[in-house]
Amino acid sequence: MSVVARALLQFPKPALCLFAPVHDKEIIHAMAALKKASRSKKHAPGRQSRPTSSVQSQGQPRRDPAIDAYLGRVSPSSHALLQELRRTIHSLVPEVEECISYRLPAFRYQGRIIAGFSATSSGCSYYPFSGTTLATLAADIEGFSHTKSALHFGADKPLRSALVKKLLRARIAEGGRRGRS
Repeated sequence: MSVVARALLQFPKPALCLFAPVHDKEIIHAMAALKKASRSKKHAPGRQSRPTSSVQSQGQPRRDPAIDAYLGRVSPSSHALLQELRRTIHSLVPEVEECISYRLPAFRYQGRIIAGFSATSSGCSYYPFSGTTLATLAADIEGFSHTKSALHFGADKPLRSALVKKLLRARIAEGGRRGRS
């Protein structure tokens, strides 16, 4: 490789086009060397990739550190309610993956967000990430304060495991109808 081609390796790819006097063949070789170098870094032997499932090999759900951080910032009463909701969701849908969506702690199942939660000044909210799930279960959520997209609960009226199960089943059943999730 020529001295000029080696010098080109010091610049980012777009900068290569600025060196007009360099022969095309040298540029091609320099680009190939860059590509080969970047490929070898990505697939270095012995490098471990991060597992994508939220279930660890011991059967314990992996906790998303961002959700842990979120829960660390809420009041103790909300923390207890949301942590219990988190455990319930993991027990009902073991394959669920934790994530953050729209700045809310959320749960992804088969590539779709199926639930989320937040702490509010007056309690907590459960989000099915669907505009139809709560309407579908209107009879079951009677007595809870809610909007089209959020179900509000608190220590005085917590979400029962049976209701969370219905909410998750209804949301998963909507799978064929892909909304924005």
